[in-house]
Amino acid sequence: MSVVSPALRHLFENPPRDFGPAPLWWWSGAKVTRERLAWQMRAFAQGGVHNLVVINLAPAGPTFGARADDPAWFGEEWWARFTDACEIAAELGTRLWFYDQIGFSGANVQGGVTRRHPEARGAALRCRDVTVSEGAVVLRDTETPLAAYSAEGRRLDLDVDGPGRVRVPAADGTGVRLVTSVPTAFDYLDPDAVGLLMDAVHHEYDRRVPGHLGTVVAGSFQDELPGTNTWSHRFAAEFRARRGYDLLDHLPALFGTGATAAESEVRADYYAVRAELTEEALFRPLSAWHRERGMLLGSDQSHPARAGYPAQSTQIYTDYFRTHRWYGAAGSDHHGDAKVHSSMAHLYGHERVWIEAFHSSGWGGTLEDTYHWLLPFLRSGANLYNPHASYFGTAGGWFEWAPPSTDWRQPYWKQYPAFSRAVARICSIMSWGSYAADVAVLHPTATMQALLPLDAPVRHFGDGLLGDGHAEADETQRHYLDLCGTNNWLGPRVGALDRRGISFDVVDDDSVQRAKTTDGALRIRDLAYTAVLLPSASVLEEETARRLTELLDAGGRVVVVGRAPATAAGRSRRRLGGGGAGGPIPGWKRGARPRGRRGGRWATRPGHATGRRFRCSSGAGGGESGRAGHGRPFPEIGAHPLRTRHRPRRARGAGVSSVTVRAEVAEAEVWNPATGSRGPARVTVSDDGTHSTIEVPLDGAPAALVVWREGRPVPTRPAREAPARVIDVSAGWHGRLVFYHGQHLG
Repeated sequence: MSVVSPALRHLFENPPRDFGPAPLWWWSGAKVTRERLAWQMRAFAQGGVHNLVVINLAPAGPTFGARADDPAWFGEEWWARFTDACEIAAELGTRLWFYDQIGFSGANVQGGVTRRHPEARGAALRCRDVTVSEGAVVLRDTETPLAAYSAEGRRLDLDVDGPGRVRVPAADGTGVRLVTSVPTAFDYLDPDAVGLLMDAVHHEYDRRVPGHLGTVVAGSFQDELPGTNTWSHRFAAEFRARRGYDLLDHLPALFGTGATAAESEVRADYYAVRAELTEEALFRPLSAWHRERGMLLGSDQSHPARAGYPAQSTQIYTDYFRTHRWYGAAGSDHHGDAKVHSSMAHLYGHERVWIEAFHSSGWGGTLEDTYHWLLPFLRSGANLYNPHASYFGTAGGWFEWAPPSTDWRQPYWKQYPAFSRAVARICSIMSWGSYAADVAVLHPTATMQALLPLDAPVRHFGDGLLGDGHAEADETQRHYLDLCGTNNWLGPRVGALDRRGISFDVVDDDSVQRAKTTDGALRIRDLAYTAVLLPSASVLEEETARRLTELLDAGGRVVVVGRAPATAAGRSRRRLGGGGAGGPIPGWKRGARPRGRRGGRWATRPGHATGRRFRCSSGAGGGESGRAGHGRPFPEIGAHPLRTRHRPRRARGAGVSSVTVRAEVAEAEVWNPATGSRGPARVTVSDDGTHSTIEVPLDGAPAALVVWREGRPVPTRPAREAPARVIDVSAGWHGRLVFYHGQHLG
């Protein structure tokens, strides 16, 4: 029997173009003409680039130090050029993506919508202490009063008393707490407002190039979507309908540190309703528009939500998993983390995970450098590589935006087809089959929602810790990052699970709640987790707690790291593991031990693979498995001037590594995605047949794919090939400076 299925071998030998690089193609720096479009698109195709993301840097006028793009984005001439690009792409077999200009942008699409439709503006909540004077309090310019509260927290009646004044039934000199709303740029919680936004962008593609959507146009990309607004004109009524009480009676609970248990319950309910409204108004309609046209929706969102940081992902997007599970290719740039997004893809059945990289790394990076930099993101599950970037024009090198330009301007361009195939091999194979991990880490969204006040600072950089008054939230953040780590190229953090070679996913509440518990595992789709880790998740959604109890009863494990679960989220909460208000959730026991299972090390189940240097992902069919390996548990390979805190030596991969499989392995192969070479691997089976060791000769490769078939070993072992002859070519070279290919086109 062949070790490899024909389908898997075909992916390696003929990697699909869709899995190759898809660079951001900035229509900036020079006038976009059909002639130059045709030349550049043919140059891309010759260089092995068959996917392009059309984006504008200065879509509506000069910005970021750049001249206005010519033609202006979404003008008649721009649409003529985009139509030209679609026609040329159809001829070349190239796929295009469009950038929606909703996030990072100078287009101000939302501003255009609210200028025409002021009702589409959003709102934010503000809270401040004021003193009653002459029976009233004074409003600031943009404030709309929502409610005022006595020192005891009792809601007071308000009566507008002319411009900028509100009468309050309290004696002069009395201090009251005033909660108001102030306008924000856009209302992402209102379906009507979002409908206007989508009509301005997405439906214009329907009107202009309907025949190319889902064929030539593969999808759209969204970069750094603004944070969702904290209030909306419909929020109070929707909250009352969904949670059964009046939020206006409790608005001060959303602010300040040292919240009581009752205030934490209100916060949890507030965030839950805000997430529901945002999901229904924005994220689901966006997903539906793409799905109905056979297109993907990719993303790299605001930092550090894109790294999965529990605090900031809650502050910016309310519930990161609930909102971004609707993206067919959610991901990040190289400041973010691929693991949280590949987990999302596993849980919700998406094939692609976006990785935009490596903007601002400079002109000196080689293909070898880029390959090394990219590998940690690929091994964490990213499989749609979006190079930043290529520019329509660079004015002979005088114009640049977050360089380099990874195209025909580079001396390595003749070698780019080989690089493109290497990327496509890894990305397509890593999307094949089913991911195998025994361990899940619960993303502590519910805990953060109960803990975080609206006036807490959003820490966009560093470790995201909030500081004084937020000890529990900071502890939860630390424990999550200690377990999971982050890919951040400028400041990588190795998590405890990666350091120990343990495959894992990050899971959300909804996935846990829809899971089945059988045979000691939490089963979601084709995933099976025998252990769930809780990083100081002191607040759980009630149904999550019930499902974890069922996992314990089925013989699985629930491991508490830090603070144990204590309460369920929301005002309808129950105490977990004790007799608090509402009584205990049935079956939940603090410190419960799984029945029928002995303590021990992870990864002891038949068919599981381990290896100090390998992270594994499983293939499907016929007992065959595909595994991806790396030179170190979480390699950050290669120094770079921007990476001042991390200058590890590059792992060249010379020598031999190994993979241990908890089963008998009949035969195995080692595949080098960079060269396309395949070769047999030596397999040693233990005397008792319980595990096998696959020898992995790296031969200088920074990454290798290991493929094997489980079963009774074949009688002969493959012989190692003779080492290649090494020739010293370090001397005798001469060079001269030449113009790059296509100099006449900028």
